[in-house]
Amino acid sequence: MDNRITYEWYQKSYSQEGLSAQRRWPNEELCRFMGRNFFNISFNERKDIKILEAGCGSGANLKMIVQEGFDTYDLDLSDEAINMVKDILGSRENFHVLAGDMLSLPYGNNMFDAVVDVFSANCLTEKQFGLFCEELYRVLKVGGKFFSYTPSKGSDAWMKKKKEDMLDFSTVNGMNNKEQPYYGNFYPWRFMDIDDIGRFFDKEKFVINYTEKVIRTYNKTKTKFEFLVFEVQKI
Repeated sequence: MDNRITYEWYQKSYSQEGLSAQRRWPNEELCRFMGRNFFNISFNERKDIKILEAGCGSGANLKMIVQEGFDTYDLDLSDEAINMVKDILGSRENFHVLAGDMLSLPYGNNMFDAVVDVFSANCLTEKQFGLFCEELYRVLKVGGKFFSYTPSKGSDAWMKKKKEDMLDFSTVNGMNNKEQPYYGNFYPWRFMDIDDIGRFFDKEKFVINYTEKVIRTYNKTKTKFEFLVFEVQKI
């Protein structure tokens, strides 16, 4: 399976809705990750810290990283997203943007101090995410960190999935249940639990530094959606 369905869905979404397609402020858990790991570095030294956002969308997270002075790299599957981000951030010395695929990151080996993912790598099936993890190991420096904010298998959307919607053990073929949040996102959605982190990130290559869950309710608390937040570090 390729990423054509995901690409076409997001191209249409960004083309029709522009910045309204996504939130305009950075993800809170990403801010916490940056605070834990990088905000103690002086502003003058931040230009030497390379951070890649894999799947930048409309640029809400990216804008924060750029403005904080880090050497910021951006990758997204959607050309519409890339054009939007360029319009927002313009030309800056610490901002580098490319259209590309997470399965074949167009960057050199041992390049990044951190790679961050906020609700982007969940578009990858299990097989694809395994390939992405190999790419992460390649592009991260020794000691470099990967942060992810991703759908958890504790969500009602996962617990109430239909067998016929399954693409593999962790991926459903789009958010097809009208009673669940994110209904209408008709592309692959992969869910994770804490055991999956250890399954995908080889303990001889990565150490798990941080795991938490964030729970939100919808429909006047009738529906629960759970997010898994984790951080791993290249050994």
